Amino acid sequence: MVMKRKAWLSRPKTPEEIKNIKKAVDISRKVFLEIMPFGKTEKEVAGEIRKSILKHGARPSFKPIVASGKGSVTVHHKPGRRIIRDSQPLIIDLGAKFRGQCADITRMYIPDRRAGKIYSCVKNMQKACIRKLKPGISFSDINELYMAMMKKKGYKVMHGIGHGLGFHIHERIETLSPGIVLTIEPGVYIKNYAGFRIEDVVLIKRNCVEVLSASIPQVLRFPVL
Repeated sequence: MVMKRKAWLSRPKTPEEIKNIKKAVDISRKVFLEIMPFGKTEKEVAGEIRKSILKHGARPSFKPIVASGKGSVTVHHKPGRRIIRDSQPLIIDLGAKFRGQCADITRMYIPDRRAGKIYSCVKNMQKACIRKLKPGISFSDINELYMAMMKKKGYKVMHGIGHGLGFHIHERIETLSPGIVLTIEPGVYIKNYAGFRIEDVVLIKRNCVEVLSASIPQVLRFPVL
């Protein structure tokens, strides 16, 4: 979920907090796999997401975003009465909160080659940013890398590359250090067509990074009604 306002300053998480974040991510994975959106309204699917999170013993980290077609051009789209069609791109942004620790993950349904080409560009930018993550680097440097890639591709920057995560759904990061948990979420929004965003949860370690949400399919696929 894209950060909308000034956030709490992030700090390295304790082993117990990391364990709970991983559990929140796993619950979010289960919810993604249970979603069957086609033929339903965005609002109906958002309601089903909330019920699924509760069923798995957690609560939502935030109000889920379900944005289909042209609705996905709005970064913080509010789910409405639009019927979700398998012929249009679809953004689903959700997260579970388990024992006080949040998850925040975005996945997409990609209907055709045009959408796939844009999505691939967004995914490549995310990979480039994740490769640069390491202890000691300023998070603003990652954001500047993202903005430079967006500019090179000719896309307008609508939000930052991500945010810290933990007890608060949005935490501000200054310098990366072991134990910091954050999201990396590049986004491209094309007027009168659709938005494209992918978001993963990443744990900074001493000698590497771990993408905690890597087990969630990169592109959502559903039985077509």
